[in-house]
Amino acid sequence: MKVSGDTLLFVFECENGYGQRLLRRAIIDNANKTIKISPDMGKREDGYYASYMPYPFIADNGVIHVVGQDDSEIFTVENDTAFVRTRQHLMDGNSIVPFPLSQYVQDVYMTNPDRYVFIGREPNGGSQYAMTADLTTSKVDTVRQINISPELQTWMPNAGEMIYSGKHNRLAFAYKLHPVIEIFDTDGKIIKSVRLGEDTFDSNTLEEADFEILNIMHTVDVTSTSDYIYALNWACNYSDAANFAPTIYKIDWNGKVIDRYFNIPYPLYRIAALDDSTMIGWTGKDFVLLEKLHQ
Repeated sequence: MKVSGDTLLFVFECENGYGQRLLRRAIIDNANKTIKISPDMGKREDGYYASYMPYPFIADNGVIHVVGQDDSEIFTVENDTAFVRTRQHLMDGNSIVPFPLSQYVQDVYMTNPDRYVFIGREPNGGSQYAMTADLTTSKVDTVRQINISPELQTWMPNAGEMIYSGKHNRLAFAYKLHPVIEIFDTDGKIIKSVRLGEDTFDSNTLEEADFEILNIMHTVDVTSTSDYIYALNWACNYSDAANFAPTIYKIDWNGKVIDRYFNIPYPLYRIAALDDSTMIGWTGKDFVLLEKLHQ
């Protein structure tokens, strides 16, 4: 989920959707505690969608853009729901890349006009990297490899989410299967590795197709404001999440844990910070306004 002003953007999949993802926007009315959800974004007049896997991101001027996660094509949004091609890609066949990369991208942020940071992957289940893209030169470069240890190099056991702070010019990657959030600068230098619990990952489960289900989940979602990182931490298996009270950690961009919010009265699967006092959460069934969380 992404927030821009009073607008929440969220991506979801439907049953029997064959992996296609849909993007909608919701207008948040804080005064009346309501959320009004729009129709699907990017749906064309012929009933098809402009992007199979749309991923929203906020440009440096606050304007909403969309990138196709499966092909890195960039769109602008017009009339609230229509996708318009910019004829630009984060990377394509003409891009200068440091090594072979798949077309799949995630966690895209615009840092300056025509300049981006994102998570890219090597093909065939290879390693993942925090990367930069300069569209003016068609050059893609690495910031740092994302892995919890030299023994775990491929992206799957290192799954998680990256966020970016333009104010601090720093990135943070929160691991889903490990109780660690790494904060680093755009040169790849680690600022702080924040530990939120004990290691639980069992490398023997990598031999199983459902190894994620067999392991405890840690930071399942992360959001940020200009000054703070907010990490949604489960510390339980996915099967227990519906009956488990999660914890939200508030961390500054130097890696100091400022607060810890618990006793949340419902399960949470996603969060998005409106500001440093209010968040939107997704319970798996409903959006909820999170205010005055208990410490």
